[in-house]
Amino acid sequence: MKKRFFKILAGACLLVSTLAQAQTTQLGNGVIGHWNPTYTIAKQNWKAQWVWDQQDTKRPTTNNMVLFRKSFTISDVPSTAIIKISASSLYKLYINGTYVNRGPSRSAPHNQSFDELDITTLLKEGKNAIAVQANYQQGEHANHLLGRGGMLAQLEMQIGNTTEIIATNSSWKAMVDPSWDNNAPKLNRFQLVVADRVDLTKEIKGWNKVDFDDSEWRNAVGLIRNSGWPGPQKNDIPRAITTPWTNLEKRHIPYLTEVDHKAINLIEAVQIEDYLYHPKKAPKRQLTGKVDKNISVKAYKKGKGPLVIPALKDQKTFLLVFDLGEMINGMPQFDIEGVKGTKVEVIGIPYMVNNQFTYRVVDTDLLDEVILSGQRDVWQAQYFKPSRYLALVIKSGDAPIKINSFGIHQFAYPFEKKGSITSKSHDWVEQYVVATEKTIDACTTDGYTDNYRERRQYAQTGYYGAMGNYWTFGDYALQAIKLVQVAQEAEPNGLLPAYGPLVNNDYMVILDSDILWIRSLHNYYLYSGDKETVLKLMPTAQKLMDLLESYTNKDGLLDNPPYSYWLDHARNDRRGANLNLNGHYIGALQDYTEILSWLGKEGAKSYTQQAKLAKEAIQTQFWNNQKGLFVDALIDGKQSDQYSEHAQAMALSMQIATEEQAKAVAKNILENDELNYVTRASGMYMVTPAMSYFLHKGLAEYGYVDQSFDLFRKRFDHMLAPEMNGTLWEEWWRDASGRTGKKGMIGRTRSDAQTESAFAPGLFAEFLVGVEITKPGMAEMVLAKTTASIENIAANIPTPFGSTSIAWTFENEGGQLNVEIPEGVEIKLVRKSFGKDTIEVDNIINKETTDYIKLKAGKHNVTFSSKEI
Repeated sequence: MKKRFFKILAGACLLVSTLAQAQTTQLGNGVIGHWNPTYTIAKQNWKAQWVWDQQDTKRPTTNNMVLFRKSFTISDVPSTAIIKISASSLYKLYINGTYVNRGPSRSAPHNQSFDELDITTLLKEGKNAIAVQANYQQGEHANHLLGRGGMLAQLEMQIGNTTEIIATNSSWKAMVDPSWDNNAPKLNRFQLVVADRVDLTKEIKGWNKVDFDDSEWRNAVGLIRNSGWPGPQKNDIPRAITTPWTNLEKRHIPYLTEVDHKAINLIEAVQIEDYLYHPKKAPKRQLTGKVDKNISVKAYKKGKGPLVIPALKDQKTFLLVFDLGEMINGMPQFDIEGVKGTKVEVIGIPYMVNNQFTYRVVDTDLLDEVILSGQRDVWQAQYFKPSRYLALVIKSGDAPIKINSFGIHQFAYPFEKKGSITSKSHDWVEQYVVATEKTIDACTTDGYTDNYRERRQYAQTGYYGAMGNYWTFGDYALQAIKLVQVAQEAEPNGLLPAYGPLVNNDYMVILDSDILWIRSLHNYYLYSGDKETVLKLMPTAQKLMDLLESYTNKDGLLDNPPYSYWLDHARNDRRGANLNLNGHYIGALQDYTEILSWLGKEGAKSYTQQAKLAKEAIQTQFWNNQKGLFVDALIDGKQSDQYSEHAQAMALSMQIATEEQAKAVAKNILENDELNYVTRASGMYMVTPAMSYFLHKGLAEYGYVDQSFDLFRKRFDHMLAPEMNGTLWEEWWRDASGRTGKKGMIGRTRSDAQTESAFAPGLFAEFLVGVEITKPGMAEMVLAKTTASIENIAANIPTPFGSTSIAWTFENEGGQLNVEIPEGVEIKLVRKSFGKDTIEVDNIINKETTDYIKLKAGKHNVTFSSKEI
């Protein structure tokens, strides 16, 4: 018994230790990236100074792209060489001409992220050079505040018994990149992205090489405080800690992977009238599948030569469209030889609607313009574009144009597939798990975002998207940083923004996002067991819970809160006490109660009582017996005349409805009536894809498991059609008609990958596999025989302790369950879920009368049968 206890204790210690330890990522060329998943504030003991090409205490930065160099000589190869580096907004680092990394990770400047890279393998005895391209995004875009341009770097080398430090200061050389157009258009107020405008005739060739002559470059300028009163003194000394960078934090997530993908599958090559770009109206072209006879493509397809556009007297303009086969986040790139001054338009788009090609997708013009130098030009876009289709628009010149390569440099979060849920008899289960993985991957770089349109990291995505993540990738760092960065933007009264890091000064508020932040914190602790991070976030959580309670009425319901709330922009009566919002709030009350209990803190009882009071109020006051539905809201004691699937979803998923109420609701929900994906024939408003989680969970909670999944497939299956990207969408239709009810009405599209729609594995685990996580760190799971009609279901579940596998096989009068449990995890079988079946555990009939049959670490075979054995 003691031996067993110490094994569990050791497992728990290992879990905590693993989460707390600094981590590393292999980046290629022997470079190692260091990152730290913990959030302890470190001493700011840098020697480096923030630098730029100019000081901006009196005027705003005007140069967006600045190149930096530092040459130095060392007497021997260092035993270790670690460089710490950051920039506002982005950097690309080269050592002795070798590309190393780009960064930093998403952060607000008051908690500026920096990268720590072991570059020992890239240094050599003698002369060496550090080269950095730093790009400042002016204005307020995506995850960067209105700030200023700056770059910070510090190299520490151990050479023999001596530590040598090379740090950014005025001895570094700086040059504004003349090839970059500062007027490159900002594509959307939601995005950290521009459409590149680059003139390679002005490019500084070899600027990142060791032997480059930078004697004509001017010295970098150290940056001092540029805000506050009294202003800085003229003799102030530049530092690493200055406005707006008032705290520096070592990277908290893994380094992103970077892989080249060559575009091979040419699906269209036709002559067009002229270049496509127009600032006001983007043309649409119906693709025909034709390849112009003037285009020599055979050698290129086989990898044996360039794709050649011949010299034509009338200088025809060609459109070449390639299909990568899947959506990839990355920077378009090419290697082209052409006549000096030739303009090339490079387009990367995630999908097409009705086979119409256009660069204006999801409110964004995804088009770069590059002027060729006349030499062999190798170019890569500065910003990643979500691309399945890559296109070139280029004129034939006085000489042939040789496209040596064209493709995309992928920039992706390093997800590792660890979990699965499959059924031999129902292949749609695995299809949706795979679609979840693709969706999360398509939406993630250094945070869950909509990489197509809104690159903000919304707070509520950490709830929905995590349901896919926890069961497929088991990645915890991504969840932690989302929770922390939203918390870092908290208002004094406890209010949180809708996203973090803070985007700009509007401090956008979505109250249900705040509530779902609480629920995300609960789930993060439940799945990761990371007590340290949760404890750091508890003061933020408590303030928010106190604020929310101040907006409640005598029934414990949020009533006319002063802030806006979202409900996924779907139609809903948001007056008074809204049921949907209060369903989220009841979930937060229950989740926060559990967090307090797990942490051994007081106060849980009051939240339990409030949740109970609120449920009773909804059950009695929101129910309309004539309709057989719950109303959307209660306004000054009177029922709203509006009804939505949102309200019914919450009443069911939070188990508020009585059995009779649930029966009536299910009848209405499962009615096969006419609908337009906004309103049903009954007048009830429909949920959007993101809110569907609660609808399907709610139906299953009251026993309508098969019906729930039939409805799920009826609504989502079209997203997995062969011609699509295999991802789960933001809208029911890719042309955004889901919020209008009239297909094609809006005239623009939305993303076809949204992590808030990636919740399927969470539903499958609970209602098909029958598993529920009940203790932090997944140390305990409750497993029940489900009522679903799927005959065979198997799951491989990632946990902090290792993989847990569960496999059910059902037969006419019984079946078997095979489980494999890692040390540190316990599974409790729910005895009553087997009814009167005789149960054998590892060939021994179980005759206990307890509620649960406990299974410890190891492999177990459980058989059950209605026959007497």
